[in-house]
Amino acid sequence: MIKSLFTVLVLATLGAISADAKTVKLPNDDFAIATIDIPNSWNPEEITNGVAGESADKAVYLAVVAVGSEKGMNADIDDTFAMLKAHNVVLDESTKKENKFKAGGFDATELLFQGKDDDGPAGVSIVFIPIKDKMIIMTYWVTTAKEKEHLEEVGKIVNSLKATS
Repeated sequence: MIKSLFTVLVLATLGAISADAKTVKLPNDDFAIATIDIPNSWNPEEITNGVAGESADKAVYLAVVAVGSEKGMNADIDDTFAMLKAHNVVLDESTKKENKFKAGGFDATELLFQGKDDDGPAGVSIVFIPIKDKMIIMTYWVTTAKEKEHLEEVGKIVNSLKATS
């Protein structure tokens, strides 16, 4: 069992992401509080208040959203669990752990779960990153068998998070 998906990812790589990436403004172009780089091969797509993408082999799914209020954050947390359910991700609540680390230079708090998806065992992470007076929420899950294969790439995505000026 991994201590912390994002902690391991962040420590695994501090390099820059490939030029073949799309820089996405969070929550959107008009009200950006932050940016993040998602590889083009992940087919990044806009979702409400953010972006989502999936590795080419479908082993990793990552969604990143920005919320601006406590009400918005609570609604987004509810949406996060609904999204996991819609993707057939089942969390083992007994494995829930909390970790603190740095993501893109920001303090982050992670809720980590073991679980399963359609491909079998999976690690699931929900990360909260305060930026300015807003909150970035990253939701990530990876098929356990492919986790090491994707460490560097996901670490680069996480570390590409930057506040806008």
